[in-house]
Amino acid sequence: MNFFNVIRWLAWKDLLSEMRSRENISSMFFFALIVILIFSFSFSTDQQTARELMPGIMWVAFVFTGIIGLGKSFTAELQNDCLENLQMNPIPRGAIYLGKLASNLLFMLIVELILFPLFVIFFNLDVFEKIPLFVLILIAGTLGVSSVGTLFSAMTVQIRAREVMLPILLLPLIVPVMIGAVEATGGLLRGDPISLYRPWIELLIVFDVIFTIVSFWVFEFILDH
Repeated sequence: MNFFNVIRWLAWKDLLSEMRSRENISSMFFFALIVILIFSFSFSTDQQTARELMPGIMWVAFVFTGIIGLGKSFTAELQNDCLENLQMNPIPRGAIYLGKLASNLLFMLIVELILFPLFVIFFNLDVFEKIPLFVLILIAGTLGVSSVGTLFSAMTVQIRAREVMLPILLLPLIVPVMIGAVEATGGLLRGDPISLYRPWIELLIVFDVIFTIVSFWVFEFILDH
C-alpha cells in the first residue's frame, strides 16, 4: 500500500466508524459541556474574573476532552485483532501514526468548533473579528496535544490501567502547549497587539513540528514492541 494511501485509509476508516457509533465525539462533547456549565455557574456573579480566567478554562476543557478521545484512539483496534494485523502487515509504521493523528486531530477540532459558540454565549465574548487568528491558535494547540497523545495512546493501549496512564504520561509533556495556547488566546481576547503574543504562537508551531517528527520516528518502535 502506498504511504499516503495508508494515511487516507486509516483516517477514513476511523471517520466512518465514528459516524456509525458517534461514541467518541459524543462522550467528548458531553464531558466538555459539563466543564463549561460548571465554570459558567461558578463565575456567574463575577464576570470580570470569568473573562480573565476564560482562556485557561477553555483550554482545560479542550485538553481534557481531547484526552478522552485519544484514550479511545487505539482501543478500537484491539477488537478482532486489528492492531495485531496492523503490526503484521508490511505497511509503513509512520503512515499508521499519521493516519491516526489525522483522525484524532479531526475529532478534537470538530468538538472544539462545536463548543466554541457555547463559550461565546456563556462568557459573553466578542471575538467574531478575531476568528481567523483564533482558528490558527486552536489548530496549533490541538495539533500539539494530538501529536504527542497519539503516540502515548499507542504506547498505553495494551496496558490494563491505560485510562490512568495516558493522562499521567501526556499532561506533563504538553505543559508548553497549554501555556502557549492560554497566553496566545488570552492576548487575542484582550485585544492586545499581535506582537505581544506572537512568540506564544511561534512556540506552539515549533512544538508541533518537533514533536510530530519525533513521534513519527518513535512510533515504529512503539508499535512493534
